[in-house]
Amino acid sequence: MKHTLFPWERGVRFDRGVLVGEVEPGQHKLPRHVVLHRVDVRPRTMTPAAQDVPTSDGVLVRVTVVVRWAVSAPTTFVVASAEPEAELYTAVQLALRGAVLTRAHSAVDAERSAIASQVLAAVASRAAELGVSVSDVAVRDVVMPGELRRAALAELVAASEGRAALERARGETAALRSLLNAARLAEEHPALLELRALQAATTVVVDRPARKS
Repeated sequence: MKHTLFPWERGVRFDRGVLVGEVEPGQHKLPRHVVLHRVDVRPRTMTPAAQDVPTSDGVLVRVTVVVRWAVSAPTTFVVASAEPEAELYTAVQLALRGAVLTRAHSAVDAERSAIASQVLAAVASRAAELGVSVSDVAVRDVVMPGELRRAALAELVAASEGRAALERARGETAALRSLLNAARLAEEHPALLELRALQAATTVVVDRPARKS
């Protein structure tokens, strides 16, 4: 019986239920009593469901990660577990929970990279046991409880209003300082008031002598 394996496939061969070995890509003619398990070794992406995890200060935070992985040992992948992908999924969720539990809620979003690195390190050994290598972990979403989001928004609004009030106060101070300087100049130089009055007049009447005919 002929079997064709593509470049991204490996075959795990069993002869009458006994593990024989792996088969490389290409066309292979095998006896009928040989069973060939095909394994796709191309990289894949796993996005476990969002997990609600309590932080060290008791806040429930919803976190989602993205995991990049691939089969590195096809035989192990076939024989080590009935559902290796489910096992990897569970390992990632447990590692994520452990990484978030040790942090305060305010640090979870700020330390996304550190959490991702911690999860990657935590799942490496279990992944190897399943015939899998995890190349990358990224924290995709960090969602705080609604009341904390509202409090953060209120804090931003208050800070913005405070900055606006400070700018208004600075403007008023500058205006008062300008008036004070003008008053001092007028007191020291009374002629300036007359010049200012002439400048502000809308109409200036000049008497000219009549021309003689």
